[in-house]
Amino acid sequence: MLYLDALQNQTESNTHDKFVICHQKIEGIRGIPELTPSVPLLKKWESRFIGWDKFQQRFKAELREEYRKGDISLLKRLANYCVKNEVTLYSPEPAGERTYRAILTEVINKIWEQLGEKKRAIDRAAKSELNNIVFRTHLSEMAETANRCAHFQPIPEIRLFHSCLFCEHLDARIYACKKLGKPVICYRWYNGNGYSKNSAITGGTKWEIVSPCAIR
Repeated sequence: MLYLDALQNQTESNTHDKFVICHQKIEGIRGIPELTPSVPLLKKWESRFIGWDKFQQRFKAELREEYRKGDISLLKRLANYCVKNEVTLYSPEPAGERTYRAILTEVINKIWEQLGEKKRAIDRAAKSELNNIVFRTHLSEMAETANRCAHFQPIPEIRLFHSCLFCEHLDARIYACKKLGKPVICYRWYNGNGYSKNSAITGGTKWEIVSPCAIR
């Protein structure tokens, strides 16, 4: 299982293998600069000399070159290692979708897809921390998932309802099951008006639930 996160969240991770993807040396954590955009490309993006689409295109091209190195490719070795081991990669970028961390997540998921692996890398900092709030309207959806899951174990026996929130394998920050290697419930955050199926409106904010079947 591979997690990616913002460096500011480093203390919240419980994975044994932790690395930082940046060109600077960060005390107390090993770096993998080879999985970071090249310095010239990063400077163009940070100064907004190029836009997001161009930045994605060029960074993916750099990652393809890295992957083509074969057995010495750190990208290839990382993808293979994370199939059976839990690893967290940190970048110094803030939480958000437009990060090189997000691009790396997409690339590794594509590699696994081509290899027939069902696991997926997850960017914990892709969204605001507000994503991790669970409303009561979501508990029934999580309970249904828990009841279908062979790995689910309710820790507090006195609970009157089942929920993945009480599963020993759940990473509650992102609602991913470590045993299954995929999200159990995926919350997509955006501001909007109106109602839609499987959604809850609270304080003018819409939360849309995507069922596990939709993420396979």
